[in-house]
Amino acid sequence: MYLTDSEIQQLDLLRQKRPSERFFLMAQLIGGQIEALKAGLKYKHPDINDEELEQCLKAAMKKIYSLKP
Repeated sequence: MYLTDSEIQQLDLLRQKRPSERFFLMAQLIGGQIEALKAGLKYKHPDINDEELEQCLKAAMKKIYSLKP
């Protein structure tokens, strides 16, 4: 797999950041991902309650971050 020039540039920018800054960026990205998932679930299921929403979010995150195919 080859990286594009844009991807190489992004990696170079990340390498210039301190580990704590990279961690903060990662946390923001994951937070944004969770909010996007929530919005999508609420759009598809307008009557979903908080408990069901949390269960669906957990299932989606497990699926996204699972190392199993």
